[in-house]
Amino acid sequence: MQNIAQPDLNIIDIADLKPLPYVDSCITIGNFDGVHLGHQAIIKRMLKSVQHQPHPLLVVTFYPNPYVYFNQPKRAFYLSTPNEKARFLMGLGVDEVITFRFDSAFANLTAEAFLLKLKHALGLGTLIVGQDFALGKGREGTIPVLKEIGRVHNFAVETIPYIAIGKEEISSTTIRQYLDQGMVDGAAELLGHPYSLTGEVSHGADRGARIGLPTANITHWPHKKLPLVGVYATRVHLRGQVYQGVTNVGYRPTFEDQNQVKVETHILDFDDNIYGETIRLDFLMKLRDEQKFSGIDAFLAQIERDKAKARRIFADAEK
Repeated sequence: MQNIAQPDLNIIDIADLKPLPYVDSCITIGNFDGVHLGHQAIIKRMLKSVQHQPHPLLVVTFYPNPYVYFNQPKRAFYLSTPNEKARFLMGLGVDEVITFRFDSAFANLTAEAFLLKLKHALGLGTLIVGQDFALGKGREGTIPVLKEIGRVHNFAVETIPYIAIGKEEISSTTIRQYLDQGMVDGAAELLGHPYSLTGEVSHGADRGARIGLPTANITHWPHKKLPLVGVYATRVHLRGQVYQGVTNVGYRPTFEDQNQVKVETHILDFDDNIYGETIRLDFLMKLRDEQKFSGIDAFLAQIERDKAKARRIFADAEK
């Protein structure tokens, strides 16, 4: 089980970067939070660029996200943990993901100083980035500046255009906005996969089991962004199997007065002890807002309606 309290990937200081046995590497740089379709397009471009003459494919990313470092948002921000991000990128065909610690020393690097480190330590041969990319202190390393640095230091710089679905540009910011509205299906369209949450099944009040509705309380990385408070149809990954579930993201107002959002899932057609096990939820669609019921009977009646609606969503998803 990953450490849910801390980022789950080795993060290195830029000063500790040691030369690696790479020559003429194809490198991209960015946050890659969520690894959405725009990010995936960059990786596809990298794969295409080396299909006739193989070269190492490397992704250079950061933790914390520079926006988090400079703005310190009060709400959970990340669409993916560092480990989720790395796993997804490696699954796309990347040879290595290198995560640098974004701190004051890193923030003050010039674009040229940073790229020279990548040239000397990682064998930078081609840099592929989005057309709006900028790098270095004060974002002074715009595309024209990067191309001039590449000309001087013998590496190529290539850009790819914005990726959009219809008139909507794909971005991590737009995905966060969808999640804030509970539109997990809209977020999935831009991600190219369902928005997911991984955590450990932990003990709660066990109230659900006592009323015939066992739920898995999920303890997750606290910096992972949650969708809007509400009830969702979720695909549940557990023990190498996939189940159907109804997940509540919220405060459980019918039973208690919580001051922190919790995530709990009722797995359909499942009855086993899974405390301490790792579980992943894929959010498919919002079923309804969270609400306070007059009593247990009214609550259970609504849950039956939620389950029926969720089963229809799962059936449609399988068509």
